[in-house]
Parts: sequence; C-alpha cells; structure tokens
Amino acid sequence: MNVVDSSIIAKYILREEGWEQVRKYLEEGALTFKIAIKEALNALWKRVVMKEIESNYAFQIAKILLKHPIVKFEPQDPYLPDAFRIATARKITVYDALFIALAKRHNSKLITSDRKQADVAEIENVEVIYIP
Repeated sequence: MNVVDSSIIAKYILREEGWEQVRKYLEEGALTFKIAIKEALNALWKRVVMKEIESNYAFQIAKILLKHPIVKFEPQDPYLPDAFRIATARKITVYDALFIALAKRHNSKLITSDRKQADVAEIENVEVIYIP
C-alpha cells in the first residue's frame, strides 16, 4: 500500500494537473493520516476564497470526501517521534515528516507533489513517486 500526503489528496479533489495519475494510486490502495484530509480541505477552502471555484461546488466536494474516504487512515501519534527526528535533522515541517515516517515504517512508496518532501524522503531511503 502506498502512502499519500496532503498534496496528493488536494491534487485529486481539485482535479489539478496529474490527478488522473493520482487516481491510479488511490485505486491501488493508499494510506495516510487524517490531517491530510484537513489540509486538502484547506486547499479547497483557499480556492473558494480566491474565487477560483464556487463555494457550493466546494461544499459538495468536501461532503463527498468526508463521507467516502478515498484512503485508509493510520493514527499519527505513534509516528511523531520518528517524524520529529526527521523534521529536525532535515529541516522540514513535522507535518511533512509524518508522511515520510509512515512510508518508512510500512516500507511503502511515498506519493507526493511536494518537491522538498520528496527530496528528504529519498535521503531517508524512502522510494518516492513525485507528481508535480
């Protein structure tokens, strides 16, 4: 099972360039943290505030995402010590490091649209699929 981060879920729900490729990985089965859904919803909110999408449409997307999760969730607390170590050693946020720690522990690929996170994951010996 692959690990997906917030940027990938946001890319998928916002139908950004590359979302079809993301769908393939989601259909294979994906693992993440609940924080990824919150961050993806924040990206959706930003599009509404920027008047790039209508609020009613965004609300419908949010309802579907919350009612029908597209990924399996893992509790994040057990990963916090590893994430903190990665974050402090590699100078990235704990949020981003959490996904790296999850992929490491499950010996899974990390799928991300975050270049810096991808680079750190590779340094941490995590296989990465980068979707810009």
